[in-house]
Amino acid sequence: MTPTVEIEATSATTARAMLPGADVPPMELAATEHKALAAVVHEFVRAVAVEQQAAVDVVYRTGKDTRFLTVGPDGKLTENAPSVPIPVIAPEPVPVAAEPVSPAPVGPVVVAAEPIAYEEPTAPVQAPAEPVRPPAPIPVSARPVEPAIGPIASSLRTPGEPVRIPAPIPMPTRPAEPSTGPITTSLGALPALSAPRANPAASQPATGGVRGRLNAMLGLKLAPKTDSREMRLRDAQTTLAQPVPEGAVVAFANVKGGVGKTPMAIALAETLGEHRGPATATCMDLGEIGGSFADRVAIPPTAGQDVVTLLADLAPTAHQVRASTLTRYLTRQPCGSYVIAGQAGAAAPLRYEDAAVLGAILERHYDLLLADTGNSSHSGSWRWAIAAAHAVVVPVPLRRDAAVAAQRTLTAICAVRPDVLSRTVVVITDGPGDAPLVETEAVEAFTALGVPVCRMPFEPLFASGERIVLAQLRRETRDALTVLAATVVTRIGSGAAG
Repeated sequence: MTPTVEIEATSATTARAMLPGADVPPMELAATEHKALAAVVHEFVRAVAVEQQAAVDVVYRTGKDTRFLTVGPDGKLTENAPSVPIPVIAPEPVPVAAEPVSPAPVGPVVVAAEPIAYEEPTAPVQAPAEPVRPPAPIPVSARPVEPAIGPIASSLRTPGEPVRIPAPIPMPTRPAEPSTGPITTSLGALPALSAPRANPAASQPATGGVRGRLNAMLGLKLAPKTDSREMRLRDAQTTLAQPVPEGAVVAFANVKGGVGKTPMAIALAETLGEHRGPATATCMDLGEIGGSFADRVAIPPTAGQDVVTLLADLAPTAHQVRASTLTRYLTRQPCGSYVIAGQAGAAAPLRYEDAAVLGAILERHYDLLLADTGNSSHSGSWRWAIAAAHAVVVPVPLRRDAAVAAQRTLTAICAVRPDVLSRTVVVITDGPGDAPLVETEAVEAFTALGVPVCRMPFEPLFASGERIVLAQLRRETRDALTVLAATVVTRIGSGAAG
């Protein structure tokens, strides 16, 4: 079926375009300083033909005629029917009855028989010094009163007929209360006078898809569809601006190593810093000794910027640590998040008490604490991260061993804190060695536990072991991280509300 575009010229420089059968609202076209209206209309129809990969039938209506055209993807224009002017039928004139002409007067015409007497202006009457008393009421006799209604009215009244005086019209009474003063009634309806709230997710024109291309080519301002990928991404960005409870901790856990906990934790911290603002999220290295955290961050830490040094210097005065002092031990990343690495030469992993002191210091200055845990569910830092977590992210590659390890991780989470399982998110990461059967079984197992499952596309920078720079990730990965971050914020909010 050949698509049809209806164009209706609304003025000499504007027109309205409609696509019958398509879920697209009418679009306004306007001539520019360098393009006439006909050229703008031709470009619009050609763009639709290129998008549909087929010729487009055009019905072009103006105030004088209607043209039936066909425009192909190459821009060639063909007229299908002759342009016939629309006949304009003028209404027949309605005959007007001739007014009767009075006969000409016979004889001389007298303009005025008596001279007109003008009255001299009288001086204004002075108000009496004493208050004027109302006159005494006049007794009404049985004879009807004939007011002075003038010679004309008198001539129209039959002699002896009583004069009928119309009843007086009641005048509206003035309220006794003053019209000004304090308002004592309810003001519940006044907020309706305020301007409606703006939805930042839907107020901006579309930049992707068919509507985004039409906006870019023709200068339109079409909004994205409500169920489009672009609108879902905008909703996620709006969700990321929601407030979170104080000391919110997000733990990245999986007892299997090499599943992507570290790169995902670093990338999600940068995503939160990009959308929530700088210095709002910090990522902590709570893994075992010899982890790769310091080798994966975009800006590596220098000497003294690690957990062990921070605890040695600041633990005695944890409640008095200032932000300027704390930043000496942390490393700022390109998008505004901060990271603190574990010390490679430490004698032993962090204890539960050490991780608790570290969290107490950081939560005074940052909204979100992201904890990159190790591979042992028996270590003190791992158990603190789960006990303090407001949400947990479990990365799972589509491999049999990783899926089994994820199930063991969920069991260990329930052993430490059963209620946090309702705020756990499983993230399935794509890779070159994926097994579709494993995905089906894993999703069914996690769904049966009431744990939501998200997907993360394959990211070469994650798999290559390079440093994580958010701007260097693929666009699909950045979008997936935005949706994951919004999901985590939503889970944190549901836990705080419960």
